[in-house]
Amino acid sequence: MKRIAMILLLAIFLVTGCAYYQKQAMPEKLYTAADMKAEGLQRDEFFTQTRYGFRLLTIPINVPEPNRMIAALIDERQARGVTNLEVEFSEFNVLLFSIPKIRVTGHLVK
Repeated sequence: MKRIAMILLLAIFLVTGCAYYQKQAMPEKLYTAADMKAEGLQRDEFFTQTRYGFRLLTIPINVPEPNRMIAALIDERQARGVTNLEVEFSEFNVLLFSIPKIRVTGHLVK
C-alpha cells in the first residue's frame, strides 16, 4: 500500500507544473511618452492588479482578460488611459485543471 501511495504521489508531482509567460496587451487607451507630451497629459499613480481564473481539461471556464481589466481600471479611477504597461501571465497546472493568473502593472494617465 505504501508503494502505491508513493507511486501515486510521484505521478502527481510529475504532472504538476507552473508556467510563466510575458504577454502583450494593447488596450485602446495606451499612451506613449510622445503621445502624452503632444496632448499635454501627465503620468499619475502606479497600479497593480491581479486576477485568477480556472481551466478544466484546458477548457477555459473563467480566464481574466488583460484588456478588460485595464478598461475597468481606467473607468474606475476616471483616468484617460495607461502608460508603462506590463502584463504577466502565469499558470499553475495540476492533473486535470489549471489556475491562470494575470498581473497587470503600469501608470495611469490623467
